[in-house]
Amino acid sequence: MASLVTDVLLANTDLLEKEDLGTRIGKLSSHIDEIKGEIYHAVHEKYTHFRPTRDTTEELHNKVQTISGEMQNLSNKIKGDISAQLNSSTSDLHDLTRQLEKTNAIIEVLKSLCKINGAVKDFQSSIQNHEYIQASNVISEMRSDLDILIDDGYCDLKIIKAVRAELRVNQETLLHHLGESWSALATWKIPHAREPVTMANITQVHLKIVDSETAKSTIAAMHQVGILKSKLEVFGKRLMEFILKPSAIFPSVTPVINSTKKSKTTTISLRASSDGPNETSDPVGLYKNIQYVLEALKGPLLGHNAGSRGSEDDTTLMSMLGEMMWPELAQCIITNSLVHSIPTSSSKLNDYKAVITATEEFETSLQKIGFISATTSPLLTYARDVNVHFANKKCQELIVEARQLMKRELHNTKRVGSSSKTGSNKNVEEQKETSSEVKDQQDAKDKNHVSEGVFALPECAVSESTECLVNLAYQTLQEASSNTPQCAIQLFYTVRNMFEVFCDVVPTYHRENLQKLPQVSALHHNNCMYISHHLMTLGHQYRHTLPSPLCDGASTFVDLIPVFRKLASECFLAQMRTQRDQLLESLSGAGGFGQVSTDENFIACEKAIKQVLHQLGHLQRVWLNILPSNIYTKAMSTLINTVLIQVVEKITLLEDISADDAHQLYSLFLGLQEKIPDLIKPEDAEEPIVVQSTVDHWTAFTELQFILEASMQDIVDRWAEGKGPLAMVFNTSEIKSLIRAIFQNTDRRAAALAKIR
Repeated sequence: MASLVTDVLLANTDLLEKEDLGTRIGKLSSHIDEIKGEIYHAVHEKYTHFRPTRDTTEELHNKVQTISGEMQNLSNKIKGDISAQLNSSTSDLHDLTRQLEKTNAIIEVLKSLCKINGAVKDFQSSIQNHEYIQASNVISEMRSDLDILIDDGYCDLKIIKAVRAELRVNQETLLHHLGESWSALATWKIPHAREPVTMANITQVHLKIVDSETAKSTIAAMHQVGILKSKLEVFGKRLMEFILKPSAIFPSVTPVINSTKKSKTTTISLRASSDGPNETSDPVGLYKNIQYVLEALKGPLLGHNAGSRGSEDDTTLMSMLGEMMWPELAQCIITNSLVHSIPTSSSKLNDYKAVITATEEFETSLQKIGFISATTSPLLTYARDVNVHFANKKCQELIVEARQLMKRELHNTKRVGSSSKTGSNKNVEEQKETSSEVKDQQDAKDKNHVSEGVFALPECAVSESTECLVNLAYQTLQEASSNTPQCAIQLFYTVRNMFEVFCDVVPTYHRENLQKLPQVSALHHNNCMYISHHLMTLGHQYRHTLPSPLCDGASTFVDLIPVFRKLASECFLAQMRTQRDQLLESLSGAGGFGQVSTDENFIACEKAIKQVLHQLGHLQRVWLNILPSNIYTKAMSTLINTVLIQVVEKITLLEDISADDAHQLYSLFLGLQEKIPDLIKPEDAEEPIVVQSTVDHWTAFTELQFILEASMQDIVDRWAEGKGPLAMVFNTSEIKSLIRAIFQNTDRRAAALAKIR
């Protein structure tokens, strides 16, 4: 009986516990739903209507904590005592467990939302107190909690969308405050963005650095959110453009730094010297100015670490700025200072050691302040390669100087040749050959019986610029003889380049004058022949002083001689063709020399002859003192011969020549005949020129003169059955044509024609 009562009581007890547990869970669920509604209402009121809900939030937070404790106790009871007693009620237990897990998940979401809400408050407080590192950490925590909720599948909830929007607003707020704080640390006053920095506006540049207490927090927060590098790039670009680069470009500009301990500010400005700008900046002075500016920036700004206090990142802003700026800064120093400091004379190379030493000290100081690392620098490498840069600069300047000489006017002349000392002779004298070499040369001359004038340059006029160019070539080779092998080889080939450039520049730059002015074309001919004369022995004279492989036979210029000779002949022959065409055009005005007995035709023929003589006289005036005597005689003889050929041809084609016509033609040609010998006579000729030896058709012209004034019998006698002087210059048909034109048709003429055979 007792055991039965006990069983009944136990059964009723279990039932009561189950009913009590279900009731508690139901009440707890209802309570949770009520709190969910209250939380939703509170969040909606705050993020939608923006109403203050601090007290409500704290009250909700306490309720959530209370329910969380009750749920934890209930869970422990279910997992402990109740679970062991409800083995038979498995399905009920599973339902209760799923409901409990759902409730726990809701509680975790509520905890996260409460945490985010607290983070929003902390962020606003940090921003107000300028605690930017803490504000950045708060943003990171908010982003982490929000990412967890989104990963759990709550991204579509309105509250999550609202929190996400709030996070974006807070991020932009932080970036804005960091930007303003950075701008307060470094304040720029610069000219208009579109105006380049010049000497006129250089004094308008100012940089003010404030050593603020929030500088470290601002820099660390900027580094943490990832905007420090971009801000520093902008700062470095302005520092380069408005302070460092003007100091390199304008040597008279120096930086001025004013520091105020009370306000903890450092101001950097530029000052232009009143002495006036120099052409180039001194590397040593430029190094001091750059070092002065960087050291002034290190204390208040660039000396701070990028990371926050206690972090492992000890990178300073100075090292970050140096990594961004150093390649451009080094190139700026090289371009605007070191290039111009390279000496142009080998005698000054030893003085350049001071620049190398200053460069080494400059880089050492930059390494000490952390601006650059200890790796190889392009600046020091450039300074140490002074021999290479000296050769390059020297060669470049030589080419520029040579081009300037080539672009000078050609009509400024100087006499050269066998009666004057040429650059070659002067150079040979400078070398001072030993007595044994002179004796050997004399012995060789005696054995081969070579005249001293075989290789002499004939006396003529050349342009002063060409003589200067040749002298420049000798000076360059002389300097190459005392230089390093690498520099000597560069200088030697620079001399070759100078002459090759001459072949391109002079004909192009002076094209119009070469085509139109016979004087200039004659000078260009002499210039080219003058250069080719020196090229024959130019390399030979320095074969013992130039380094290998130049001394082994490579130091020669003889391959350029045909180029210059061709250049000379082409230009002068083109001018000869132009003058020939003008002479023939003048003769065409004579109308074939027919019927000159009439006044009109006589005036036309006389005008044509005068034009020819005037043109030849002009050529005599411009060529006589310029061309070598042999070239002058040959050129004038060729043009005169062209005139005589045309005259003889026109006369022999005439079908009728009256006695008056013949007399008039004789008088016209007599003046031409008298002046031609003086036209071809060189300036230094003491004896008259034998015209027949230089003008091929001179004999034909004089014989034509004889025919115009001779009788028929005299012509027959001078023909002498084809053995006389006439037969040497005229053929049978030409003599017969002249007899028919001059004499009337009579038996005597027929008899005379019969004898011409």
